[in-house]
Amino acid sequence: MRLLIAGYSTRGFAECFGLSSLARDAEWSLVTLDYFGDSDGQLWGETLSLSRDFGSLGYSPDGLAEAAATIDYDAFAYVSGVDNRPDIIERLTRGKMLLGNTSGAAAKARDFERLYALLGASGVLCPETHYGWKGPPPPGQWLYKPMSSGGGTGIEWASDQSEAPEGYMLQAYADGRPASVSFVADGAEAAVIGLSEQLCGLGEFGAKGFTYCGNIVPLSTCGSQGGSLASASGSLRRKVDRMVGLVVRECGLRGLNGIDFLVTAAGDPMFLEVNPRYCASMELYRQLRGADLFGLHAQACGGKLGRESGTAVDGEGHPGRYFGKAIVYAPRDLEVTNTGAWYGLGIRDVPHASEAVSRGAPVCTVLASGRSRDECLMALQEKQGWVIDQLTGVYGKGGDLGRPASQRIA
Repeated sequence: MRLLIAGYSTRGFAECFGLSSLARDAEWSLVTLDYFGDSDGQLWGETLSLSRDFGSLGYSPDGLAEAAATIDYDAFAYVSGVDNRPDIIERLTRGKMLLGNTSGAAAKARDFERLYALLGASGVLCPETHYGWKGPPPPGQWLYKPMSSGGGTGIEWASDQSEAPEGYMLQAYADGRPASVSFVADGAEAAVIGLSEQLCGLGEFGAKGFTYCGNIVPLSTCGSQGGSLASASGSLRRKVDRMVGLVVRECGLRGLNGIDFLVTAAGDPMFLEVNPRYCASMELYRQLRGADLFGLHAQACGGKLGRESGTAVDGEGHPGRYFGKAIVYAPRDLEVTNTGAWYGLGIRDVPHASEAVSRGAPVCTVLASGRSRDECLMALQEKQGWVIDQLTGVYGKGGDLGRPASQRIA
């Protein structure tokens, strides 16, 4: 069986496939198609890039579908960048086995108006949202949020001097700690894998605005962002579980999925959106608990929730260590040189030698761990500094990643 994984960036899910005992025992093979075609993706199968192998000037789901038509594959799974286009899902799964949500389920997951109404009526917090709003926003802080996007891109502050662009909704800004929940579902029931903190718009990694730049797992019950959640952590988990169940049943979700939410000052989850596919945070649960994420995904798509789904990788009762990842964005136009040793140093999405990276574009992803949430974040920052130093030589804080340190980088 030859599996095609396609989307904006496939390396994370490809690595989960490559390390999966289920995929190995079934003797599956892999081909990936995305925009980057990162060098470390080749460790897990054939890696194809829209920009390098098909001469595309940029990423688009339509370009992805055109390129996929030239590839021989038996089964299809998708990541970010495809879930917004049910028509592309339909096109790429014609005559193939689908490992993921159907086009209909993906469309339901992107029906914000229906989901917000359902969840709000069921007592789940949702931000005040208006669709097709004309004219200046009401008093207060508001956001223009695209109806179909990913990674926090395209979100803008609303102002009296502008109107919501076509395809955007007007949403009230809400204070809270950005978080996500990963879960596996069989179309009717779900098992939560874990909760994570989302890192968004952190300037130290070169991110701006609301742009996604990483995760830390598990979601800390106390940390520098959002204060202490210790008294509300049990209640939070129960409310998240209920939110997940409502969304799964409404959309008919299967396989790996995620929900982005805010943790309010009162310790309640505020639903933002559902991501009906593998999410970037999920590879961290493999580090945390050794979860076979691709195996869980494949089994759930076949209607079977693995016995270990909700226990072996649950964020509660973790082994006293936090695991994180962060996307490093280029501070200026760069040309990548020797990256041969990067993978062994806990760096992923490694660009090819002599590859040009434009200012503001992602360079790579760094992985790190620590005994606390803050120590893990510090380790991510140290490794990000090392990467930029290797590429520019001007920051002077690269250091030796192989040395022992109190903020251990792993």
